[in-house]
Amino acid sequence: MNLQSTPEDQSIEVWCFRLDESTERIDQLVELLPDSEKQMKDRGVVPEIGLRATVARAGLRSILSHYLGVPAPLITLNIGEHGKPTLDDASIVFNLSHSESLAMVAIATSHSIGVDLERVRTDAPIEDLAVRCFSRRELSQWQSLPIQQRLTSFFHLWTQKESFVKAHGGGMTIPLHEFDCQVDPAGGGALLDSRIDGDDPRNWSIIAGERTPMVRFAITYAGVGHQIVDVDPQQVGLSRW
Repeated sequence: MNLQSTPEDQSIEVWCFRLDESTERIDQLVELLPDSEKQMKDRGVVPEIGLRATVARAGLRSILSHYLGVPAPLITLNIGEHGKPTLDDASIVFNLSHSESLAMVAIATSHSIGVDLERVRTDAPIEDLAVRCFSRRELSQWQSLPIQQRLTSFFHLWTQKESFVKAHGGGMTIPLHEFDCQVDPAGGGALLDSRIDGDDPRNWSIIAGERTPMVRFAITYAGVGHQIVDVDPQQVGLSRW
């Protein structure tokens, strides 16, 4: 397959787009999906969730079509054992995350990548989740923070952990307490230690921060020294944040 476009070797191209679209636009986006994915529109008891999933998947296909030069409905997405989609063509790798009305797709040429996007939610049960999911080191550092800093720090840490398990490929079969990430948002993202068999934290890099004051993101990739390059989603007919 001859790619139409590829990121520079040391770049991760990031596409951020909105999921709340008009009924007319959603109908247009549905046509970018193969028949097997069109039922997403009617998924779940909350219609909004199904519509957003439809726009997210159609947006992903539009972006991949930009790189591959293949019509969006004809792109074959292989779903791995743990639910991570991949392409037959290994020249590019990608990952998608969405939170409420926002979505992010990361594209790179490194051999593994994971992205997580989270809106900072004041109603999230962060104390309970921290105790159940953070490592001892992370929990101790997080609990030592002033109360007013813990909400932002929680989502800063959470996005790193989610992006790492997605990049690693094992999904939620990887225990979240078996590796340590950067707790302090001022320190950016980092995989500080991993106790996963055969894993070496020096093989992974994490870029983490805020996209808006109430939206945190993290991108984990195999390798070092990559830079984020934002791409205008309007190139492929998607709406900007």
